[in-house]
Amino acid sequence: MKKTAYLDNNIFVDIEQNSLSTTDLLENIDKNITDFFYSASHLQEANEITAKTKSELNNRLEKRFQTISSVTNNNYLFQELPSNKVHKLKEKPSVVFNTINDVPFAQNMMKGMMNTVSETQKAEFRKQLNIDPIRINNYSPKEVIEQINSKSDLMGGFSLVGMIEKAIEFHPQGKEMGLHNRFAGIFEMLDMVGYWKDKHNEKSNYARLWDASHSHFSSYCDYFICNDKRTRNKAKAVFEIYGIETKVLDSKGNE
Repeated sequence: MKKTAYLDNNIFVDIEQNSLSTTDLLENIDKNITDFFYSASHLQEANEITAKTKSELNNRLEKRFQTISSVTNNNYLFQELPSNKVHKLKEKPSVVFNTINDVPFAQNMMKGMMNTVSETQKAEFRKQLNIDPIRINNYSPKEVIEQINSKSDLMGGFSLVGMIEKAIEFHPQGKEMGLHNRFAGIFEMLDMVGYWKDKHNEKSNYARLWDASHSHFSSYCDYFICNDKRTRNKAKAVFEIYGIETKVLDSKGNE
């Protein structure tokens, strides 16, 4: 039976650096995988690539485009707006990169949106919920959801999903928001309660947005291959919530 896989950005980086190959993935994960996919999120992250000169930057970007293109054969998961329908298309990564950069202020706007809650506020939130981050990391996806929902009296009577839905309801563009927005919201909530919490730095909140986005797009494939344990565990929790059967593994085939 033919299978499909979506690769996290860290997998493309490893392949680009010759520390991993698609042959390794087929042997470690599933030899029935026939197609690998990418999304615009990979090209959004390519905007974070830096270099000392413009020429060097262009070379690095071109190398990333070539890596993604060769691995996926230009298999592209495209999200149509405002319907939020996801389509499987053929498109070159360089074309997608140029398209998403047609709106130059979008990157800074998204970075600002993801830094609205301070680390101090998050710590206070965890203190009020009385959830031990070390202990909660040993819970299964189902157990962590149950644990958070058991604290609903401290969250205005809402469950985890209920809080996200209420936030979307009050958002000006709430009616246009789809599953990808819900993934982002739940990823943020899971991090706030300390579940496989990301190490905080100036880019961590913004990076989590793309972790959620990659997880969302992976739900349209049989496998989500990711070498970041924090992202894998958060993805498993969201998949548990929405009944998504995509299997989450690292590049060696470990859960």
